[in-house]
Amino acid sequence: MASDRTLDKRKLLENHCLLSHLASDDLDKLVSYSRVMRYRTNDSIFLKGSPGTGMMAVISGRVKITAPSPDGKEVILNLINPGEIFGEIALLDGKERTADAVALTDCELLVLERRDFLPFLQSRPELCVRLLGILCERLRRTSEQVEEMLFLDLPERFARALMRLAQSHGQRT
Repeated sequence: MASDRTLDKRKLLENHCLLSHLASDDLDKLVSYSRVMRYRTNDSIFLKGSPGTGMMAVISGRVKITAPSPDGKEVILNLINPGEIFGEIALLDGKERTADAVALTDCELLVLERRDFLPFLQSRPELCVRLLGILCERLRRTSEQVEEMLFLDLPERFARALMRLAQSHGQRT
């Protein structure tokens, strides 16, 4: 029988849009490839420009994704909570990181390395097609946001951002 810890890891992966349609055996295989890493509050998980070796899922804690400026400022791009995954781009292309990741609290992360994932992906063409669809959807969303930033004034941008948040995180009452 699988331990609760294994089930937690498996649940993390199966809840991700890329991996949610995988067969049970495939999810178990990915869990077997993964490892758990721990970070203390304010520890750097990776820095912009560092090698992109894989993706991470938050088992516990919170992670802040930021983009640093040359003069030392930073913009927060995302806050990653338990159950969420980050670093998928590096998992796929292996190029350098596009942002910094810092532990906001003590964290436990499930790490899946690119060297293990690529052979798995290459043997599953249906997963490759699904991945292409997900990446295209993200690119479309990014293009829409750039257009909004360029062509809409602040009240309209704010209203659209609230609508997106309501659609993705809201609850019907």
